[in-house]
Amino acid sequence: MFINQEYWTLFLHGNDRALGELYHDLFEPLVFVAYHRVKNMEVARDIVSELFVTLLTTSTEVRKTKWQNVESIHAYLTTSVKNKAIDFIRAEKSHFDILAQLPAKQLTENDVDVLDDLHTLPTKETELFQLHLDGYSNTEIAKQNMISEKTVRNKLSLTRQKMALMYKSLVTIALWMTVH
Repeated sequence: MFINQEYWTLFLHGNDRALGELYHDLFEPLVFVAYHRVKNMEVARDIVSELFVTLLTTSTEVRKTKWQNVESIHAYLTTSVKNKAIDFIRAEKSHFDILAQLPAKQLTENDVDVLDDLHTLPTKETELFQLHLDGYSNTEIAKQNMISEKTVRNKLSLTRQKMALMYKSLVTIALWMTVH
């Protein structure tokens, strides 16, 4: 664990490769933590991948101020994964609750077509996400595109984040429609 703290310190000071070492050491144990909550291995892997993508995309200045007082990186990441798993469960429940409350005739299939908006994303992301929507597993997508499964998870995670931003306003409209 002491070595992981050293990697964490290096990462905080801008060494992104140190985060790669943490990813290598902690990915599977963190996936187990997420799986314990969500009961779906692909979702668990996505949760952990998204956490590491978030860490990696954070600027060095923010890293230092936000995480400099983290005493145990293992405990911090475990807690973060648990929270992300809980957020996923809440979002799933909330998503189904919203859909159940939507008036049937006010929001039609033509109003929301995810596949049309996918074309605004980079081509490779669109292809990978389309395969995911078609029901292919991350492993199958990786083999078909001759890339690693971790790359697939990361690309799908980034695509989901972009799609979430695109549809944030749609959810707001749907909620407004249920209230008014």
